[in-house]
Amino acid sequence: MRAARLLMAPVAVLVGLTVTGCNDLLVEDPKGFTTTDTFFKTGADLNSATIAIYNSLRGLQGQAPWTTPELASDQIRADNREPNSGTYGADRLLWDAATGQTGGYWTTMYPVITRANLVLANGPGIQTANQQMKDYNIAEAKFMRGYAYFWLTKAYDDVPLLLSLEEQANPSPTRTPVEQIHQAVIKDLTEAEAALPLIWPANDGYLIPTQGSARVTKGAVRMALADLYLWRSSFMKTNEWQLASDWAKKVVDDNTWKLNDNYLTTFRPGNKGNREMIFLITNSGVTTNVRSLFQLFYYPRDWGLDQGQGGGWGLIHPTDWFYNSYLPGDFRRSTGTDYTSDSAYVNGGCSVSGICKTPLADGPMPFKYKKSDGGRDWQLNDVDTPLYRYAEAILIYAEAQNELGNAGVAVDNLNLIRARARKGTGLESRPEPHAYSAAAGDVMTKEAVREAIYMERAWEFAFEAKRWWDLVRRDSMEPGYWKNSLQTHDPNASKNAPISEHKKRFPIPQGQINANPSLTQNPGY
Repeated sequence: MRAARLLMAPVAVLVGLTVTGCNDLLVEDPKGFTTTDTFFKTGADLNSATIAIYNSLRGLQGQAPWTTPELASDQIRADNREPNSGTYGADRLLWDAATGQTGGYWTTMYPVITRANLVLANGPGIQTANQQMKDYNIAEAKFMRGYAYFWLTKAYDDVPLLLSLEEQANPSPTRTPVEQIHQAVIKDLTEAEAALPLIWPANDGYLIPTQGSARVTKGAVRMALADLYLWRSSFMKTNEWQLASDWAKKVVDDNTWKLNDNYLTTFRPGNKGNREMIFLITNSGVTTNVRSLFQLFYYPRDWGLDQGQGGGWGLIHPTDWFYNSYLPGDFRRSTGTDYTSDSAYVNGGCSVSGICKTPLADGPMPFKYKKSDGGRDWQLNDVDTPLYRYAEAILIYAEAQNELGNAGVAVDNLNLIRARARKGTGLESRPEPHAYSAAAGDVMTKEAVREAIYMERAWEFAFEAKRWWDLVRRDSMEPGYWKNSLQTHDPNASKNAPISEHKKRFPIPQGQINANPSLTQNPGY
């Protein structure tokens, strides 16, 4: 049966889609699933199918897509006691087409695309009294498809572009040039932006997904467009900085979003739904279907959380360079003495089972993703996974303005983030002495401000899986930056072998090439 007949259960957890093996994820096996012949009859069906797209996106917070760019960057190293090469491998850039965790974007994003294509193929023909909801659902699907393809090009460059169920039924699609994919992404995103609301209307819960990510708004789409043009302008050198600036400025100027006064509260479960989180994956921790283990990558194993409690991988530590790079007084580096403190890093503390370790055996660990204190099952985490925050809109706007020659505008926006980092509100009219300014002795050349913005991104988005992509895209503007940063800041990067330039791009998963020989491999693999 063709992929056009497939409808995955709207609230099913992703099972079996995170292993490449010999399965072709571009043509999915529909055995055991409802078909489109019996579904897509009502507006409720359409809404359920749309929620299923969000559910597929949950794979983005799994180990492969989340820890791979974290560990591969110069910001993070693996726990020195980690015995599993499959786990610490990304820290040493140990991957090829058949091994490693680099296939996670492929196995996450093509199911997102499949489900989006189903909604876009069947949604327009559904008769429903709630036309607004139908329009929103179709716009959500366009956003999700565009967002998925953007991720795929960031990881792999050319990939198969499948924009219909008929194209998706092709068992041997070839890779499509990035530029053609991006034009399709831009079309999807701009159409979604025009149709989606600034804020979803509140009602009886019909509009709120029980699983997956918080629903897409204009703000999320504008962030994706700003991010896309940022990537194109830096990594691809298309010089579309004005478009990156324009889309980020729409978010900056929108009264819907704001910086939280306290940086860490942005991520705390007790502050869900705060106005800094523009796009995220929600985790309630009520059941295993609505939680993620990504938080446990950051919980010290020294606490013994897996002694009948579950979790505590202790996988991710800051590199010495990154931990010591913060400016004095930066709240994002603040440390406490136990795991209940409201701190960004921990050096010691006691577990729920009474095991105390101070200091931690393998150094400090980030603790911005602190779960709620209620309950003893640490595998039922309730921390949301951030994808886009308002702070990123400010920094994208600052970066674009700097590249356009407006260093003063860039610095003004950079200082908003720095003010908040000192427990300020982010709204001070006059920068504190620590802020970046000519009066503080900083040279406001384009290159100097660029460096300041990239470092601010490193601190602000620490442990949000963004640093790797910043290293890769800046390398296009400053050849050698990626390799030099890894060699200088993270000794593990070259521990097993010299750093090879081709590792900047991930390999097409070998299992996909085995299933579809029409796919070609990226150079160097």
